[in-house]
Amino acid sequence: MNSLREKFPFPSPQRLLLLGFGVLLILNFPGQLSYDSVVQLADGRSGQYDSWHPPVMAWLLGLFDAVLRGTGLYLLFVVSLLLASWLLLLRGGRAGRGAAIVLVLILATPQFLLFQGEIWKDILFANAGIAGFCFIAAAAARWQDVRSRFLLLALSALMLGLATLARQNGLLIVPVAALAVGLIARRNQSSPWRYGPGLIAAILALVVAGNLALALRSDHGEGATNQFLEALTFDLVGSVRMDPSVRLTILERQAPNLEAAIRKDGIRLYSPHLMDTLEDSQAMIHAIRHAPLGVVLAQWKQVVLEHPGVYLRQRLPVFGWVIAPPDLLVCHPAIVGVSGPADVMKSLGLTHYTRHQDVLLYSWAALFFHTPIYSHLFYGALALLCLVLLARRGAPADIAIAGLQVAALAFALSFFVVSIACDYRYLYFLDLAALTGALQLLCRPRESHG
Repeated sequence: MNSLREKFPFPSPQRLLLLGFGVLLILNFPGQLSYDSVVQLADGRSGQYDSWHPPVMAWLLGLFDAVLRGTGLYLLFVVSLLLASWLLLLRGGRAGRGAAIVLVLILATPQFLLFQGEIWKDILFANAGIAGFCFIAAAAARWQDVRSRFLLLALSALMLGLATLARQNGLLIVPVAALAVGLIARRNQSSPWRYGPGLIAAILALVVAGNLALALRSDHGEGATNQFLEALTFDLVGSVRMDPSVRLTILERQAPNLEAAIRKDGIRLYSPHLMDTLEDSQAMIHAIRHAPLGVVLAQWKQVVLEHPGVYLRQRLPVFGWVIAPPDLLVCHPAIVGVSGPADVMKSLGLTHYTRHQDVLLYSWAALFFHTPIYSHLFYGALALLCLVLLARRGAPADIAIAGLQVAALAFALSFFVVSIACDYRYLYFLDLAALTGALQLLCRPRESHG
């Protein structure tokens, strides 16, 4: 048996990882583009950003598009964030045959093989967030090397800043990262009160500077404001539908057209899995667009404070559609090819198409639609298990990746409040973080580098 193993050695995890990323790029390059992808590429190429989406992705798309037309370089950049993260974990620990086998299984999942090829801000957020925590893990393993420590923590701040710019509720992962850095610093007889707040300050500085710079070429927040208004109205419609006796007294006085539209059309069109159904009412959309932000926000606060039970009951099925959708196919579990608005596609020189490898990818993903591989609850349970086991093992790098599990779970729970649709990609960060935790768990710790 030993001679057979020597004659046919099992590839190292690092080689398997590089092979997996090669296959991923061959199957997906230059990326899978949906409606959002096409619109943001157009923004990036024009240099004018619609704030309906976080503009950092449009900026990155435009930056890479200026070097090589299309999304190919952007895809390479985003994918390289995850590749660097997992290579750091494998290098920082001793990955045996078990880790290699699990890695092969991870590389075969649609979460890796298909989703990493999607040109979505959700993938950018997930990869940048995971890179941020993996750089902390690498810094923890090299803490005694001052230069390496500060370089890796600086890279972590950069990645976490990028993640926060890519997803509004991504800010939740920042204090968790700071706590992980503080715990690692305290274990190494350093000042946790210097490293934790220092990381937060660095990230917030990057985020503020990034937002200010991008705002110079954006619509000055008009898109974000409209999105916020629609999300608040979505909750108001859901609450009135849940209990018609709920009075919207503030809207009755200051935005009667919106109150009437909620009663007449909103209740009829409301769906807990998608806010867009409300757009079938022109009266509703017109009333939302012309309602003062302060008035709608005040009405939302009144409903939450005076009818908390109604608010929580109407949010529960909305969150249920995100975390465990009753009908997965409604929530876009796999999107392949290139598609978008016809006029925007024409301006970009793109055509609608689906390649043979796209069909193959979709067919592969479809095999897992009704299995735990496509269950956020499964990945949530895996994240909890990794959190407990990594915290118990307690190696310096384990603390960082345990923090990643906490951050992913907190991010997922935030959708109880912010969710307005059930797209599977919204909780992709949870899936990928749990897989990263499993990979770290199978890498036996090395001694800290001096």
